[in-house]
Amino acid sequence: MRWRYQLQSCNMVRAGVPERVAMTISGHKTRSVFERYNIVDEKDLQLAAERQHAYLESRMGTKPGTIVDLDKKRSQPNVG
Repeated sequence: MRWRYQLQSCNMVRAGVPERVAMTISGHKTRSVFERYNIVDEKDLQLAAERQHAYLESRMGTKPGTIVDLDKKRSQPNVG
C-alpha cells in the first residue's frame, strides 16, 4: 500500500504541491528515492516546453527595432 503513496507523490507535484510536502506525505526520506518514482513522460516534456514558451513570450513583449514604411523606402532613390 505504501508504494501507492510513493507513486502518488509525483501526481501531487504535478498538481502544484511543493516537492518537500509531497515527499513527507508519501514517506520518501531522501530525494534519490523520490526521484526514482518521479517518472517524466512525453506529456511532462510538452507541458514544460509550452510553459517556457509562454514565459519567454511574456518577457519579450514587443521586439525592439525600427519600423519602416516600405512604400516610402521603395520610392526613395538608392544611395550607395
